[in-house]
Amino acid sequence: MRMAYDTVLQSEVSAELAAQNSGFEPYRYECICCGEEVFIAAAHSTKVTAHFRHRSGNNDVECENYLGKYRETDTNSNFKKGNREKAEFYYDNISKTFCLAIKFDEDEIQDYEQQSIDLHLRTEGSDIPFYTLKINGLNFSPDVPTLIPLTDFSTSYYLSNTLDREERKYNFMNCDNAPIFLKILGNDYDFKAKLVRSNIIFTNTKYFVAFQGQYSLPQGVKSSKGVEIEQVFHFETMNRKFSGFIFSIKQHGIPFIDDLLKSWGYRLEASETLTLLWPPTYLIDDINVVASDHVFIFSSFELQARGNINVCSKEITKLSYGISKVRLKSKTKISKKNAEIVIDKAIPSIDDYDAITSSKNFTENFNVPSDGAYYLFNNSGVSPLVNGQNVFLTPNSFIIQYKSNYPVGYIFPCPQKGQTEKELLEDILKHYKRNEDFDSNKFHRFIPSEAISKYIERCKTAGTINSVVMQFIEEGIL
Repeated sequence: MRMAYDTVLQSEVSAELAAQNSGFEPYRYECICCGEEVFIAAAHSTKVTAHFRHRSGNNDVECENYLGKYRETDTNSNFKKGNREKAEFYYDNISKTFCLAIKFDEDEIQDYEQQSIDLHLRTEGSDIPFYTLKINGLNFSPDVPTLIPLTDFSTSYYLSNTLDREERKYNFMNCDNAPIFLKILGNDYDFKAKLVRSNIIFTNTKYFVAFQGQYSLPQGVKSSKGVEIEQVFHFETMNRKFSGFIFSIKQHGIPFIDDLLKSWGYRLEASETLTLLWPPTYLIDDINVVASDHVFIFSSFELQARGNINVCSKEITKLSYGISKVRLKSKTKISKKNAEIVIDKAIPSIDDYDAITSSKNFTENFNVPSDGAYYLFNNSGVSPLVNGQNVFLTPNSFIIQYKSNYPVGYIFPCPQKGQTEKELLEDILKHYKRNEDFDSNKFHRFIPSEAISKYIERCKTAGTINSVVMQFIEEGIL
């Protein structure tokens, strides 16, 4: 099978492009004939072309004989796609709890609501759901995740609904006391972290790593070059104790770290870079909203239509190395390895909102708190700041605090008090000791102040004058 439906990009993709873009996480691809899950086979084979296959137990002869002709289609292609819950595990750092995020599109919500369908969530080995929720417009908004708190612990959870009662298994915790990795979304203290379903983690990506029990970091992790540990803490949820730490790996080739990740069932790969250059955006539920039909994107990888971005090739214009102009459609998505973004050109109507009033403060030394994202602006450009960092503000520098991409605070250096002419003269004489011969002819064109006149009289008597003072008089500073 050459073609399948990508539930992340929400468009048809070819197996060849899917393999190039590392799309190996479970439940990502569905058969465009029957809607069942398929996976990429022969991704790295030199003898067989990469293709999609059904999982063991859901094979269908008609589907297996399917050979799709590659074409660029709209995401609303008229294939039979299974009605699948779109579920992800998250960690909420404010409540220190785990939850399952589920979302449906508008048609699914309306269809389920008309049939009065319930969603059931069970733990492994249990026939009784510990959580039941009616699928309707009250509990779900189109394409917006609804968070279900996980109050009962399980290594795996099962989702089903009262329409077809087919259970779908979602693995959560690893066995053998291995941790789980969750990718941190945003830079704020009140972050959420999304579970990494695959066994691949990436460099220069911030992760929240969670263990069951009171866990201590292996000796050598904190001191390893190229590893950045931001925070280590313990918390309790689902009647169990957990340990967690926030970290990122800055470089490849650290044997100790590679071996440690391997013992946990993970491996490290180089990260990709993806940046929305223009226009400015604001965030709503992790969606970048823009008031434009086009965006300019920088990416360390080539944008491949229906491979790592869900638009047609004619909507992508390559401008220079790494920079592309993309014509937007509703919910434009880009995804490759760790790099992913969702951009929506529709501006949703917001009936009720809180006005944001930015604050302004002045200080010489600023210690970065944990209540948002802080960036330092100076003559060298812009650089992000981390929690606990101490910054000395110079006259040409300032700091901006952001929350959800909104500037909410400005920190400036204290205004410098100007020196009087007398104070400046005393400061020069105190710190600069170089003198030169006094020449009274140089002062005929100047009208000095009282303080400078008294100093010049002393210099006549001494026969010398401070070189810096003389320079400042000639330049009109004194």
